[in-house]
Amino acid sequence: MEIKLCENGDGRIAVGTGIRPIRYCRPCYIERFSGEFQQWNVVTPYPDTAVVCAKTGEDIERGGTVWLDPVETSIPALVYGGFIAPIEDPAPAKAKGQRVTEA
Repeated sequence: MEIKLCENGDGRIAVGTGIRPIRYCRPCYIERFSGEFQQWNVVTPYPDTAVVCAKTGEDIERGGTVWLDPVETSIPALVYGGFIAPIEDPAPAKAKGQRVTEA
């Protein structure tokens, strides 16, 4: 296996699963692709199971939110397996003092 270095020339090792070309170290990968990441809720029903966040590298457990790279991650498989769910938009708040009238 060949070790690749980051294309930015800082000498750090390039990382990735190989779906995207392995060209960048972790900080450069995040800087380059984080605009494409998607945020999800971790809802895994399995104890001691977590999903790794693409932005931070942290293991996110049930009840947390995680950022996933849709190119490097099989999001449909995680949804099907019950590990993640979409983040629901909060219901719009009713302004104070507003009355609802019927026509």
